[in-house]
Amino acid sequence: MRHRLPSLNALRAFEAAGRHGSFSEAAKELSVTPGAVSRQIALLEAHFACRLFTRQRRGMAPTEKGHHLLRAVSEAFDRIDAAALHLKGAQPTSRLSFRVYPTFATEWLVPRLSLFRAAHPEIDFRLTTSLQPVDFESDEADLGILQGPGDWPHLHADQLFFPSFLPVCSPALLERGPPLRTPQDLRHHTLLYSSIQAPMWQAWLAKAGVGGIDPERGSLFENSSLSYRAAREGMGVVLGQRLFLADDLIAGRLVAPFDLVLDSRQAYCLVCPHRRATDAPIVAFRRWLMAEIGATEARIGASLPALGAVG
Repeated sequence: MRHRLPSLNALRAFEAAGRHGSFSEAAKELSVTPGAVSRQIALLEAHFACRLFTRQRRGMAPTEKGHHLLRAVSEAFDRIDAAALHLKGAQPTSRLSFRVYPTFATEWLVPRLSLFRAAHPEIDFRLTTSLQPVDFESDEADLGILQGPGDWPHLHADQLFFPSFLPVCSPALLERGPPLRTPQDLRHHTLLYSSIQAPMWQAWLAKAGVGGIDPERGSLFENSSLSYRAAREGMGVVLGQRLFLADDLIAGRLVAPFDLVLDSRQAYCLVCPHRRATDAPIVAFRRWLMAEIGATEARIGASLPALGAVG
C-alpha cells in the first residue's frame, strides 16, 4: 500500500515550529530561513486544507487540528529516533533524570508522565523537585526547568510557556456567597497564597485597580500546590497559574470569576547542558513536553475562550 504522506521536509518544519512556537526558532534548528519554514507550513496546510497555526500575542500556536497532527508527528519522529538507535546497537533502555519546580511537577507534569512512559517505554526516568535552580555540575540531573529570560550562556534552553495568573475558586464558594461579581468583592473573601504568590496577589490587585486589600491577611501555605488544594476545598480564592489549573477549570472543579490575567515576562524553559542537547532521550522528552503543553493550551482555548485568548 502506498502511503499518501505530505512532504517529510514540510513535516520536519511543522514539528520544529510547533515545538518552538516560532518559525524563526524552527529555522535556526533546521539551518534554513524563516521564509523557508513558512513556505513548508503553507504546503502542509494546502495538503490538509486547513489552518495548522494561529498567531498569538507571543509568537504562534497550533490550532486544534494542528495539535492533533503535532502530537502524531512528534511520536513518529521519536519512534524513528528509537529505531535508529536500535540499528546502531544502542542500549534499548535509557535513563533520564530531570529536576523541576514542585508545583509544576504536582499540578501538571506528574498527571501526564504516564503518557510519556507509554510513548517511550525504553526510557526510565527519575524526577526530583526543588525551588533552587538546577546545577548540572553538582546535581544528578540531565534536564531541568528554569524560569527566566532563556539566555543562560552555558545551557541549551527551550522556551515552554509564559505563566499567566488569575483568581480561581471552588464553585461551592460562589454558591454559598458572598458574591464575586467584581474584583472589589474579594475583600469579603479569604485570599489563599504561598510566599511566592503573595507579591503576585499585590500585582494583580493593582492591575485590577483594587485598593485596601492586604492579601497577607489571608491564609498562608507552604507551597502553591497546597494553596490550590485549599481552593478546591472551598477555603477561599487563590491566584492560580492558568496552565497548571487547566484541567480543573475545564472540568469545573475550579472557576475563574474574572478574566483579568496577570502575565509574567519570565518564561518557563527546559534546560540542559549544550553538549547533551542532541541526546536521544532528551530530544524525546523535549518533543513530548512541548507537544503536551501545546495540547493543554489548545484545550484551554477551545473550552474557555475568554481565558485562552490571553497570551
